[in-house]
Amino acid sequence: MVFDFVICGDYNLTPPGFIIDLLHFLKNLRHHARYPTVIEGTIIGVLGYLALTRLLRWRRYNAIHREYMKKYQDGTLTPEEAQRIILVSTSYDMPLLLNYSLAFALFKTYAIPSISKLLSVTGEFKSAETVSKRYADTEILIATWVACPISGFLDPNFKSSENGPPADDPRAMIALARVNWIHSRYRIRWAERYGWRKLSPMECEAFYVFWAEIGRRMNMRDIPESREEMIEWSRDYEVKNMIPAETNKEVAEYTMAELLSAVPTRFGLRSFAVTRVALCLLEDRVRVGMMQPAQPWFFHALTRGVMAMNWTAQRWFLLPRIYPSFPVKIDLPKPTGERCPKLHPNKWQYRPWYRPESTGLGYLQNKFLVAIGWYSEMPGPHLKSSGYRLEEMGPFKFEDSAHEEVMQKAAELQGCPVAGRKDVVVMSLPLEHQRHCRFLWTTVD
Repeated sequence: MVFDFVICGDYNLTPPGFIIDLLHFLKNLRHHARYPTVIEGTIIGVLGYLALTRLLRWRRYNAIHREYMKKYQDGTLTPEEAQRIILVSTSYDMPLLLNYSLAFALFKTYAIPSISKLLSVTGEFKSAETVSKRYADTEILIATWVACPISGFLDPNFKSSENGPPADDPRAMIALARVNWIHSRYRIRWAERYGWRKLSPMECEAFYVFWAEIGRRMNMRDIPESREEMIEWSRDYEVKNMIPAETNKEVAEYTMAELLSAVPTRFGLRSFAVTRVALCLLEDRVRVGMMQPAQPWFFHALTRGVMAMNWTAQRWFLLPRIYPSFPVKIDLPKPTGERCPKLHPNKWQYRPWYRPESTGLGYLQNKFLVAIGWYSEMPGPHLKSSGYRLEEMGPFKFEDSAHEEVMQKAAELQGCPVAGRKDVVVMSLPLEHQRHCRFLWTTVD
């Protein structure tokens, strides 16, 4: 019997050692077992499943590396190509882990007093309602510009020009323009520690290229010119600025409460167990800056053990996803007539913002999920069950503000006219170029 374990493209041609040992064991078993056929068949079935899992687990990883390895080695990856690379890990291989790593990365900034003071002054961290909506909106906005093409075109190799065709999908730039406007008013180490595989050097570089481009489009200055320089700058900044402050503690505790809101409070599960485990995931400098207590060694051991079991199961025993898993829908919504419907995310937090109301069996399902504590309450208009528009997202006080300005900035970022509400249509390019940009992003009330 011959097993083909050439399953990792050009990067891993060696069969796992434990499978070789099992094959030797199987050979010896034929001479000693009373029922060799049954035992042999069972072991062959297990080995076949493990081989299939390993083969399929690395298929997308190998394909994306074959496609872009040369450009990575030459240092010529574009932001659009980098976006396509990072979607393998963020939407197929480790979506939940990398989504939480981003949440903790944002959480980490609250250990810097200048940031936590600003957030505290806004009043957005004073109630469970505002914190939960801020968390839901932040996840949707960031997920939109990660998942939707930042070029505006579905083909990452397409080069836009003033005289070219219109943009296919402007959602990324609408989300980015909205974040820029809100700000004007006031995920790699985790994969290494807890993921079923590490990010490759090419993937790490792609994350840098993509996020550096996002930073430039957010008008950030003095962005380090390489990933290595970015890492060094980040560490130096943390050492100088991440210091304890009461506002750090206040903002962190409100946010931690939202992150753990779905965990039951019975038997002290949330306050004693899960909160302690969550604190074990923080780096010591972050924990000290947030004025949180150090955790006993056995909680750290428990956390590492749980994460190790998780990545072991994924790497060796679970088949990969067939479809991408992402907080927002990657495909464009189908328009009804001349306009597109409001959008809904793919997943919802404990307080289900933007979850549509259901009838019939869907209503019973929602009632059941609320009864078991999966969601805090039934979806309804107070949680914006009709959906969201990117140009309206953010704090309640800004919902009806600057829609036209946001769409104007999105059009400038996209290089093509876009539209949001039916009464806001933006044409930002000179008249002689507008005829080449026919795409209008319109939504119904």
